[in-house]
Amino acid sequence: MKTMGRTAGFVLALPSLLAYTAGSALLGRERAFACASERLAIRGGQLGVYTRQAFYRYTTGGIGRDVCFGFMSVFSKPEVRIGQRVYIGRFCTVGWADIEDDVMLADGVQVLSGRHQHGSDSRQGKPLIDNPQVISKVTIGRGAWIGAGAVVMADVGECAVVAAGAVVVRPVADGARVGGVPAKPLTLQDAQEAHASLVASFAA
Repeated sequence: MKTMGRTAGFVLALPSLLAYTAGSALLGRERAFACASERLAIRGGQLGVYTRQAFYRYTTGGIGRDVCFGFMSVFSKPEVRIGQRVYIGRFCTVGWADIEDDVMLADGVQVLSGRHQHGSDSRQGKPLIDNPQVISKVTIGRGAWIGAGAVVMADVGECAVVAAGAVVVRPVADGARVGGVPAKPLTLQDAQEAHASLVASFAA
């Protein structure tokens, strides 16, 4: 069944792959990639997952086997790399990231391209939008869990847990449990509650 699904996904992804190739020449690779990602995000069901798998396999820095790309989840940077058996929930946004094997992102997670994407120089009435953009890669380590609605702007270590709604602005150590805004290490009781919340967010 998986073989059939992957074959069907490739066939359905082919028009997007051709449009992406043409768009890259006209708009640039990054803009064409973001446009294609948004179009593909609206395809529902398992066939939508297979279609996104096929498209990203040919257009990104690397996609592992058995990656679940949830409905309405979009990617903005073609440099993104995703390992094996990664689960990406619904309504997620991912920038320049290296997501290692067995990572789980619950619904509504945002993985940004670093913490300082725009400068803060507003001297002499200079609009902030005129500041140069600075992006950096965010790595999410093997086996990490990211709870629903979390915002990740810094590296997350292997097997770490980020509570739902947390905002990660500093690197998270391997195996750490963090939560809050900004995210900080949790006490044992906090970690147990965060774990229960995280499990519930994946079950929803």
